Amino acid sequence: MSRIEGSASFKVQGPVTSIGQLVEQKKMVAFKLPEHVQAELALHDQQVAARQQASQAAAAANPDKVFAQIVKNGQVVAMVYDSGSTYTQQNMPGLKLTEDYAGQSLADRRLAELMRAVPGKVIYDHFLPLPGQTSASDFASSSRVDQSQLPTVTARGLSDMVDEINAARDAAMQAAGITPRKVG
Repeated sequence: MSRIEGSASFKVQGPVTSIGQLVEQKKMVAFKLPEHVQAELALHDQQVAARQQASQAAAAANPDKVFAQIVKNGQVVAMVYDSGSTYTQQNMPGLKLTEDYAGQSLADRRLAELMRAVPGKVIYDHFLPLPGQTSASDFASSSRVDQSQLPTVTARGLSDMVDEINAARDAAMQAAGITPRKVG
């Protein structure tokens, strides 16, 4: 097969290998996760999505709230809003900000990316005025969502499910006559 096109705007050109062919060629197995792990993964995804939506809604309701400022030599060099929007005082060649996530998780990630690009001190309140301003009184402090007010995630974390997923994989490999490789 050399071309796949679907109803979406994704196109693949060049050689394409089916999962079945890949399993045969690479001596791999495709296996079904145990039902309880599938259910827990689905629950985890649903709960994380609900938390993200609540955080995004709080940020959207307060787009003008400043999450944090990065200060260097007493000057504001960057600012991140609760919504994840950013302001930079200078051009930062090569800086690529996260596009995924929303709300506070986006603000956290973008703040970390900005800190790698322009090290400085991070302040979360008592904001400084931007260059050319005499006061920061128009900057509303972060609305920081109280984590206890967000929907809870009761499902185990993905890393906690890895052992069960690996055990299912190893069992499928043994059933197919393939010796599982030990990592480490």
